[in-house]
Amino acid sequence: MEVGIYIRDYLEDPTRPMHEQIEEAAEVCRRARSLGFSAIYMPQHFIAHPTMWMQPMQMLARLAPDAEGLRLITGILLLTYHNPVDIADQVVTLDHISNGRFTLGVGLGYREKELAAFGTNRKDRVSRMEESIALMKQLWTGDEITFEGKHWQVHEAKCSVTPVQKPHPPIWMAAQSRGAVRRAARLCEAVVIGPQPTWEDFRYLAKEYNDALAEYGKTPQKMLAANRSITIAKDRETAITEAKAKGEAKAGMYAGFNMQETTTVDLGLAGQREIPDWAVAGNPQDCAEIISRCVEEDGLDYIGLASLNLPHDFSAKLEYLQLMSEELLPLLPP
Repeated sequence: MEVGIYIRDYLEDPTRPMHEQIEEAAEVCRRARSLGFSAIYMPQHFIAHPTMWMQPMQMLARLAPDAEGLRLITGILLLTYHNPVDIADQVVTLDHISNGRFTLGVGLGYREKELAAFGTNRKDRVSRMEESIALMKQLWTGDEITFEGKHWQVHEAKCSVTPVQKPHPPIWMAAQSRGAVRRAARLCEAVVIGPQPTWEDFRYLAKEYNDALAEYGKTPQKMLAANRSITIAKDRETAITEAKAKGEAKAGMYAGFNMQETTTVDLGLAGQREIPDWAVAGNPQDCAEIISRCVEEDGLDYIGLASLNLPHDFSAKLEYLQLMSEELLPLLPP
């Protein structure tokens, strides 16, 4: 069982200079491996004021020397916004910076403002995603290629450097719909089920993914991952109470981003769900039981955890990580 840290939790305070927060995130990375964590992950959004979103590739490159032994994951890079030739070279660069510890997590994106700013739209997202992945995989071979697609055309192109990981760094695809989990099964090394679905919908998506793997004959080569929210404290009542305000704020933010779509499962953005319905919530034993059930019943291989009750003070944040290290992680399946 691999467990990652949502490093943006340490990079979202609008009242403090960002360079100070980056140094604190670096300290978290320096401690994370010895505390039993296996990865850090960083998301992507644009023009999202007043919320703060540092860019994932650059942030992971900055943190790589401090994150020795940890996997670096974009969680999630909005691939449909970008030129895949540029992203292919950025991936190679970060794979070498991290000595082969990079994972490319990708998603479609959904905010109309962002899509328009990058010259695209909802209608073209899936074809851009699939085409971009196909083109990047060809570039990563190191062969000279010509690619004639609907969105991208490349003639007699050859990457000067190929990835450390062969044939390329793992590609994980974010999914909160049946179509997306099936797409991930077909194209990528893993699916990443997002934090918003209820546990009931998580199980539904996991089953759809596992069924698709069996249908495509790819079960042994693929993995099931999830990025989920956690609220952990010495007792269940405290954990849930402390998470309430941030849980409502997250629902409000994503509702403002118009994240809910007709094709996705219910993301609960009306803010009416109870915290335990969709988050890892409770004391360490409670949280371990929730995660372990996903491992045993759904085949979960990796979970990234974003905190709903992370303290404001940095020393208290480190104590929070210590709590997870000492009282949660040892209870999880190996």
